[in-house]
Amino acid sequence: MGLEVYRRTVSEAKRASILAAARKNFLVHGLSHAAMAEIAHDADVSTATLYKHFESKEELFKCVVQDSFNPLGDELVVELSRKTTAEALLELAHSYLDAQFNGDVNSLLRMVIAEVPGEPELAREMFKQCVDQRYTRLERVLEELIKRDQLIPHDTYLSARFVGGMLKELYVWPAMFDQSFKLPDDVDDKINAVIQVFLKAYGA
Repeated sequence: MGLEVYRRTVSEAKRASILAAARKNFLVHGLSHAAMAEIAHDADVSTATLYKHFESKEELFKCVVQDSFNPLGDELVVELSRKTTAEALLELAHSYLDAQFNGDVNSLLRMVIAEVPGEPELAREMFKQCVDQRYTRLERVLEELIKRDQLIPHDTYLSARFVGGMLKELYVWPAMFDQSFKLPDDVDDKINAVIQVFLKAYGA
C-alpha cells in the first residue's frame, strides 16, 4: 500500500468514526446541545482533526443526516431498473422504510423539523439534499422502467411523490408524532396495495 493510499484510508476511517460518534451524540442531545469536543472524544480523534473534516457542527449534522437519509445509491437504482415494476417498487419501499425505522431517519427528521425556527436555512438545505435527492433517485428508477415499457410515459416528478406520499401517510407521519410507533405486521400487504394503486395509474 502506497503512502498516499494509506493516508486516504486513515482519513476515511477517521471520518467514518466521527460520523458514527456524531450520530449517537445528536440522537442523545439534539443539534443545539451536542458538543463538538464530546464528539471528538467519542470518535477517538482530536478536536483539530474533527474540524479538518467538518468546518462546523451544522456541517457535521448535515453529513450525518445525508448518510442516513440516502440508502438508495446509484448501484441500487440500476439494479432495481432490471426488475419487474412491482418488484422494483416493493424493494424501493423496503429500502425507504428500513432507512426510516432502522437507520435513525425518523429521529433525525424530527430534529431537523425542531430546528426550523432557529435554523431555517439548515432545514431548507436538508430538505433539498435529503428529501428531494431521494425523490430524484426514485424518479430515475421510474424513468428507466418507462424506457423498458414497464410503465406508461408520464410525469415521474409527480408519480414519485404520489407513491412516496402514500407510504408517508401510512408510516412516516404516524412515527413523527409517536416515537413508539412501529411498523405493523401487515406492512407488506399495505405496500402491495399501494403498488397496485400506483400501477393502475401508471402501469403499462
